Amino acid sequence: MAEEWMGIVASGSQLNAVHLQLDGDDAVLTNQFTWKLQSGDETLAYAAMYERVKEYIENNAVKYVVIKASAVVKNKPILLAHLKSAEMRGIICVASVAGGATTKLLQKGVISRTFGDRNVDAYVKDNTFWDDQELGDLKKGRREAAILVLSQRK
Repeated sequence: MAEEWMGIVASGSQLNAVHLQLDGDDAVLTNQFTWKLQSGDETLAYAAMYERVKEYIENNAVKYVVIKASAVVKNKPILLAHLKSAEMRGIICVASVAGGATTKLLQKGVISRTFGDRNVDAYVKDNTFWDDQELGDLKKGRREAAILVLSQRK
């Protein structure tokens, strides 16, 4: 039986998302989008993003959401952009749960160890891999969000 899934990557003040329908090994692209925080008061922008994510999940009967988790990079400073991305991930997590979806944070390193024989970045760059997935017009900038979901296939 097909299930509705979302993969979401937060980056600074925006999110990249894919909505896939999974049925065993088969995946169908239902939707893909980039949402940016509205300008102005940051707390109101986060509240608006929360509502937008929550309503999308509710209205589209999304059962599972996989969000790219934070990762520590050795010998690199933590920048404000990293903190903003973490704030965005928190908003997405809470909105996904409130929307009724089972929600999971997943690090790229975990996918690289448990999915296939390459790291995530190699899959993201591999046009042949994506052609084989038959996900229609999936944009290159949303491949990382899609691999979050595809890595969860049973």
